[in-house]
Amino acid sequence: LGPNHPDTLTSRNNLARAYQDADRLEQAIDLFEQNLTDSEHVLGPNHPWTTLFRDNLARVKEARN
Repeated sequence: LGPNHPDTLTSRNNLARAYQDADRLEQAIDLFEQNLTDSEHVLGPNHPWTTLFRDNLARVKEARN
């Protein structure tokens, strides 16, 4: 599907969540950041999925602190 396909973005988000659940927070953050950047580019900054990905990144950063 390619790295910027919406299904790939969803899968990458799910993998980042799995990293978060496994307390692999730095890996989760890296993946969430990459996903957010790609989502903003592909879907736009106000798309519901982009908002979800942004929220997920914020939550894992809070958990790290």
